[in-house]
Amino acid sequence: GLAQENETKRNIVASYGNPGIFVIDLISGFNLAVPVPAIAFLPLFLESGLSFWIGILTITLGVTMADMVAYFIGKLSFEITSQTAESRVVKKLEAIRKKYQWGPPIILFVFAAVVPLPNELLVIPMGFLGYRFIHILPPIIAGNLVFNLLYSTGVITIFEFL
Repeated sequence: GLAQENETKRNIVASYGNPGIFVIDLISGFNLAVPVPAIAFLPLFLESGLSFWIGILTITLGVTMADMVAYFIGKLSFEITSQTAESRVVKKLEAIRKKYQWGPPIILFVFAAVVPLPNELLVIPMGFLGYRFIHILPPIIAGNLVFNLLYSTGVITIFEFL
């Protein structure tokens, strides 16, 4: 509605384009700090003349980058903690990771795809537990893409009825 009523707002969004969307997504990807998903602004982006598919991919990339920063925070926290914590605690965490190697990445995909909560709730602990980056990246990208497609379909449908 804001974009339809105000050409200046549409021009501002259009002038920043996809790089602007990426920056917004990167910031909003830290859902613990900014609890508004960037995909909620998709109608504004579309009304400003930006492409649906490029917008979805840009939003997915920005949110995934924010999730990866959270992952590295968890990984760094483990490295700091493992140097000061008792070795039995660290060994216990490593045993959990080895026992359930593929379960958490699958849960991460489902969580990122359908649960409207910050991905950091799982990504930070997985980094802390020492899951490899290569095991985290595909499920988080796929989950974010599915979430953005589902959410965008719902948001666009709602705005069409209004």
